[in-house]
Amino acid sequence: MAINRTFQFLTHYGYKQDVLTLVDDRLLATKMTMDLRVIIMWDTDATDVELHVTEPNGEKCYSFHNKTKNGGFMSRNFSKGYGPEEYLIRTAPSGTFSVSVKLFSSMKKYTGTVVALRVYTNYGDPELERSYASTVRLQEDKEIREVA
Repeated sequence: MAINRTFQFLTHYGYKQDVLTLVDDRLLATKMTMDLRVIIMWDTDATDVELHVTEPNGEKCYSFHNKTKNGGFMSRNFSKGYGPEEYLIRTAPSGTFSVSVKLFSSMKKYTGTVVALRVYTNYGDPELERSYASTVRLQEDKEIREVA
């Protein structure tokens, strides 16, 4: 998906021919834009952080309910390592989305875990894409914080 986004931006700015010699055409055949893309990663190993996205209709998407009626999709759960976890929806319904992160468990009880968040709207569209970045520190197991 990232190579497709890069191609869309390069094409938009007039570098299409330069890229075509480097990339297999099959990777670029479909424009892969997303109305909403949310990514989290964290700074401590042996830690399970969960991404939760609540859609405008109230349906929550997270690792144990990873596909929604609106077409939202959550990546697989990473319970070891540093992530990432990702939520995508190609055609988002109108309304407000809520994004939360939950420290499911961590071996770093004293220092906590810093979670980095990036939210994209109109992901992959060179003219409309916008992004928002934030960080939050989670300290206690089962702690949940709304971040966007």
